[in-house]
Amino acid sequence: MKKIKLILRVLGNMLTGIFWRQAFDFLAELTLENAYALRVMNRGKSTPISASARFNHPENITIGDRSNINRNCMIWAGDNAKVIIGKDCLTGPGVTIIASKYDVKGRNIIRSYPPFEKDIIIGNDVWLGANVVVLPGVKIGDGAIVGSGSVVTKDIEPYTVVAGIPAKEIKKRI
Repeated sequence: MKKIKLILRVLGNMLTGIFWRQAFDFLAELTLENAYALRVMNRGKSTPISASARFNHPENITIGDRSNINRNCMIWAGDNAKVIIGKDCLTGPGVTIIASKYDVKGRNIIRSYPPFEKDIIIGNDVWLGANVVVLPGVKIGDGAIVGSGSVVTKDIEPYTVVAGIPAKEIKKRI
């Protein structure tokens, strides 16, 4: 009787859309360009990563337990810059976290300038809304919320809600 109940429970789970989406994402992880990145990055337990997410220098990326990397997100660590994402974080679709850029200070060819790289640290329980951009050197405190479409250019204090371009404080999370 226990075996029959277990089989029925498994079949019930298979009929849900969540099961098939997770199964597709798992298979895509094995076959798409993310396969290498997912093997080398430091990734916590129960950390779903969409098959459409992209990574640069995955060896310099750490993602905490139960954090979610949504569809079409890009996490771009540098040769010498890390991206550290805490536990229980959420990303909306299209989030870009980029720890490397060019330090342009004149009229020379842009690629001739040295890269500017600086670590990005995102605390625990942070929510980055859809299409948020986080630039090099930013630290986002625990419990912060960043509104959709915002560009984060400066540090964000813990439990602060920010939005805009550049992101500015709207209120404290109570």
